[in-house]
Formats: sequence, C-alpha cells, structure tokens
Amino acid sequence: MKASLVLALLIPLAACASTANGPSRLTGQELDAAVALYGPWAEQIELRGKPLYIWRRRLVQNGAPHYCELRVELGFRQTIRQATMQGLADACRLFAVRSETLAK
Repeated sequence: MKASLVLALLIPLAACASTANGPSRLTGQELDAAVALYGPWAEQIELRGKPLYIWRRRLVQNGAPHYCELRVELGFRQTIRQATMQGLADACRLFAVRSETLAK
C-alpha cells in the first residue's frame, strides 16, 4: 500500500514536470540558507553517497492536489552543490521568497 501511495504522488510530478532556475541562487551556500528560506526539509535521503534534502509544497486546484519538490544536493564542504525544482508550475510558485521593506 505504501508503494502505491508513493506512485500516486509521483505520477502528477512526472506528468507536469518542469524545472525552475530560482533555487540556483542557493548554490555554494550552506544548507542553513535553504532552511532559512523554506523551513525544515520534508525528507533526507542518500544519493550516490551524498545527502539530498527534499522540500515539498502542495497546491489544491479544482479539488485535485498538485505538488512541487525542491531538491538540494550537498557537495564540497557540505555546501549546496545543486538545487532543482520539479512539479506543477503553480505549486512551485509556493517556494517564492518574498521580502518586504519596513517603512520608518
């Protein structure tokens, strides 16, 4: 049952895959930079012997859930080697970082 749930979650990602360049600004920074922007990661796995951290966002449109994943791979000296986003574009927009200037 668990495998079918994972497949059900991945099928929408495969059908609507897109890559965004937004997370590329994280390259070369420490993992704390991603945590500061996006909060705690949802999952950590090992890929080719290196840690991979995954953040997920969920968006419901017309009653159907859609997903986006941000994947951060660490490299030299535990800095971010690569950061990629994949999923429905509207769901990936949930990773947008907004800044506000405080008026004095």
